[in-house]
Amino acid sequence: MNLRILGEAEAEIEAARQYFNRQAFALGDRFLDDLELALERISTSPESFAKLETLPPNDPYRRALLKVFRYAVIFVILETEVVVVAVAHTSRQPNYWLNR
Repeated sequence: MNLRILGEAEAEIEAARQYFNRQAFALGDRFLDDLELALERISTSPESFAKLETLPPNDPYRRALLKVFRYAVIFVILETEVVVVAVAHTSRQPNYWLNR
């Protein structure tokens, strides 16, 4: 299935990459590798991921957790594509991205 990343989510990805690169050499690249694995899993089988428990059950948003970094990829499944709405640190305020 096609995967599209909203501009706000792309900005979050870049901000996280820069932050991690300031922490340790090439740590931002490791973050991007971890994210890429999650995005591959999402595009292969998006319905295998749980809906967000912080929203009503009929809301379409789902999340995929990264394996190494404490980030979640928030996405919605549409007819012809999967749209990544946010790439959020798991301790960030829940649902801050709902107005996107």
